Amino acid sequence: MKKNLSDYIVALSVIACSVVLLGALTIALSGYRLKKPTRTLQINYEDVTGIKVHSEVRYAGAPAGRVIAMRHLSAAERGGSANKRDAVRVTISLDEGIPPIPSDVVATLSSDTLLAPKFVALSAGTPGGKTLANNAAIEGHPSYGIEQITAAAGPLLDDANKLIGNLDGTVTDLKGDLGNIMPKFSGLADSLKVDADNLQNVVTNLGSATKDADTLMDTAGKFVSSTDTHLQDLMKELRVILLNLKVVSTHAKAITETLGEKPGRLIFSGKANKLTPEQEIIKSREPLPAKQP
Repeated sequence: MKKNLSDYIVALSVIACSVVLLGALTIALSGYRLKKPTRTLQINYEDVTGIKVHSEVRYAGAPAGRVIAMRHLSAAERGGSANKRDAVRVTISLDEGIPPIPSDVVATLSSDTLLAPKFVALSAGTPGGKTLANNAAIEGHPSYGIEQITAAAGPLLDDANKLIGNLDGTVTDLKGDLGNIMPKFSGLADSLKVDADNLQNVVTNLGSATKDADTLMDTAGKFVSSTDTHLQDLMKELRVILLNLKVVSTHAKAITETLGEKPGRLIFSGKANKLTPEQEIIKSREPLPAKQP
């Protein structure tokens, strides 16, 4: 009888423990909290792949709460949203020790590594500004994991394949065009070579002509210099002659006047006339009397 009673007690204890464990597991999986969270925040996302109920929430990289609920947005809610692509609303609970969340906070989905579970990451925002009210709704930013990168790279790979195909056709056409053009280039190269030789001869001839021109210019310069010196001497001599002629012609006026008035003075001496000095005759630009009054 005692042995049967102990068996019953063990069996009942096992059942009771199983019930307790089942209840705890049910509460954990359902997200039920014995204590209702006092601080919540709702975040709308386009895609929440990798996030589930009880996923971690981090504020400025430090643990700050948990995801407590997730639901799909209705068609009316999506139509009234600023971002029409939002499809899921995530509700998170924040710990009591977390300071008020700034209104410019950025909510993203992140993970420590590629294989690590994802979490909701809240940026620190700007301190001293406006803060969010409790249970406020904000716009979340999608994550950029390996799946999104692969999906975005798909169209790029298709375009790259098409471009490579077009390049193959272009290269084939280019080879054909080069086959037709190269023989023409051969004749053109020969013609250019002949033209280059002729040009070289022209340059050589121009060099010789330049040297001859330099020699001619030197000779002409010497001739002009010699002629200029000789011409200057002649001009100086002519100036002297003209000055003497000017004096002689002025004094000749006096002789002519004397012969006209008193021819006998040339035979019989008389009082000599005072003639105009040579220096005054030379400096004057106007006719002067041969005799001074």
